[in-house]
Formats: sequence, structure tokens, C-alpha cells
Amino acid sequence: MSEREMDLAAEYGAASAVTAGAGPPAPAITDVSSATALMRERGLRVSAARRLVVEALLAADGPMSAEQIAEGIGGRVPCSDIASVYRNLQAFEDIGLVRHVHLGHGPGLHALAVAGEREYLTCERCADYRAVAPEELDEVRDLIERRFGYRARFTHFPIVGLCASCAAAVDDAFGLIRPPQPQ
Repeated sequence: MSEREMDLAAEYGAASAVTAGAGPPAPAITDVSSATALMRERGLRVSAARRLVVEALLAADGPMSAEQIAEGIGGRVPCSDIASVYRNLQAFEDIGLVRHVHLGHGPGLHALAVAGEREYLTCERCADYRAVAPEELDEVRDLIERRFGYRARFTHFPIVGLCASCAAAVDDAFGLIRPPQPQ
């Protein structure tokens, strides 16, 4: 088995365990103290630059780009050096403190791994997104595997489509009649 195959097996095996509810729970990162404790536990030195990135992610309303973090999340935290932010995000991802995702056509976004694995749905028109627990997409995942033989994950790249508002706007623009949606 190649190194790439082993990496994929580990990644998908871990994802399956999380999805099935098995395996270790995600770290309970609720504040800077719990994040720094995890850093130390996993062998990372706790620096001011690392604390600043954690504070920015805790202040964020959702996944953020490295640039948004470096710019201080709209003034919520002090600005920092972009190269330092990238280095620290990579270090955090390596220890499981941070996950990154690509929502649409923009840059990779980062979020603390506070609530375990998350998967995403994103609108290709307005760029809105929705984070969902993996088990909420198990039926979709099972259908894809049965039909095509692929084991799908939506953690790094989301399911892309149109949100309800954008779908309605597109339908209205083209004069399409939509069936009533269940309430």
C-alpha cells in the first residue's frame, strides 16, 4: 500500500468512525485555556502569535480565511502577520485543533474543531453556507457509495448548490413553477 493510500485510509477510516459515533471525542475547545492545553498536550509551544490565532477563531462567527484572521476579524482581535497566521493554522491543523474547508470559489477557511467533525452545504450564488453534523448526510453518502462506489465526505469540499432563497430567485427569473416545499 502506498503512502498516499495509507493516508487516505487513515483519513476516511477516522471520518467513518466519527460519523458512526465511534472513536475518541473531539477536543472540547471552548476558550483559550483549553486550546493552549491541547497545544501543550500535543507538543506545541504556546506563543503569543498562536494565542492570537486561537483568540481570532474563538471570536469568529464561522470559518475564516487566513487573511481575515490576520486582519483581526473585523477589529475583534489585534491584527497579526499573515505568514505567522498561515504557519500557525497549519500547525493547528496538524494537531487536530483546526480544520479547514473550501466553501465555494473563495480561499480555504479555518475553524476550531470545537464540535467534532462538520460537513458543509454552500450556495454557489450567494456563498451562504450551512455546517451540518456528518450523520445528517449519511443517507446522501450511502446513496453515492451504493450507486457509484465512492465513499463521499463533505468536510473539506462542501455539497454545492443553491440555497432556498437563491433557488426561488432563479426560478422566478426564468418563470419556473416550483412544487410546494414541505414546511
